[in-house]
Amino acid sequence: MMQPLKKDTKINHQLTKVKHKTILTRAESELRLSQASLVIEGANLQHNEYGTKLFADFFFFITGFHGFHVFSGVIINIIIFFNVLVGTYEKRKSYEMVEKVGLYWHFVDLVWVFVFTVFYLV
Repeated sequence: MMQPLKKDTKINHQLTKVKHKTILTRAESELRLSQASLVIEGANLQHNEYGTKLFADFFFFITGFHGFHVFSGVIINIIIFFNVLVGTYEKRKSYEMVEKVGLYWHFVDLVWVFVFTVFYLV
């Protein structure tokens, strides 16, 4: 049987009681941070977890570039979907645009297979 969660009374300090914003000086901020019992570790700027800077730059460029094309493909597929609902391609007597968008989408997917292999598995 699960017990209900207890409210942590240690966190109930002056900043949570006051309902307006409080501006602290640098010294006050440092004092409060030094007294903190829980600290969340942020970005580690002393050590690059992605290896060399060139690899990190290339990694984020390639994944961002691919993400842009995925986003574009989703938008184009939504447009094609609504065109099919309206009957645009039935009126034209050709579904060639649907085939082109399908080829684009599968090409973007195929590119991801190679990007994933190179950056995550090798």
